[in-house]
Amino acid sequence: MKSHSLLLGALAGLALAGCATNGTSRSDEQANLATEPGDAEISRHRIRSWSALNDHTLIFEASDGTRYKAETLGPCFGLDFANGIGFANRGGFQQIDRFTSVVLPDGTRCSFQSFNKVVAPETKALDSFEKLSADEEKSEKR
Repeated sequence: MKSHSLLLGALAGLALAGCATNGTSRSDEQANLATEPGDAEISRHRIRSWSALNDHTLIFEASDGTRYKAETLGPCFGLDFANGIGFANRGGFQQIDRFTSVVLPDGTRCSFQSFNKVVAPETKALDSFEKLSADEEKSEKR
């Protein structure tokens, strides 16, 4: 009787594991966040919070609620498990931008490949709708 209950427990665990891997996780969704083209920058003292989505992507939230997405040049091993991070810039500037490096507690430095402002899905949809409407108006005038 015990072997059946263990087998059922193992099968239930496999079923739950299968369900967990079929959907997209919150980290995957955030890693694919839309960003504004161009380079962004933020003062260090304006950062309210940060989170590492994986060993390649950081999300920062500014004191005004604006979010920024930074991606490193390559994998930054240990980034997704770091409790704290620091920043290094050439010249000691207080700005964080695409020329910044993130410094992990063990001293590992990882340079940013990009640093962009995150665009909310609602804003992106509205912008594309307004652009489409403006293009239609121009074509009707011709």
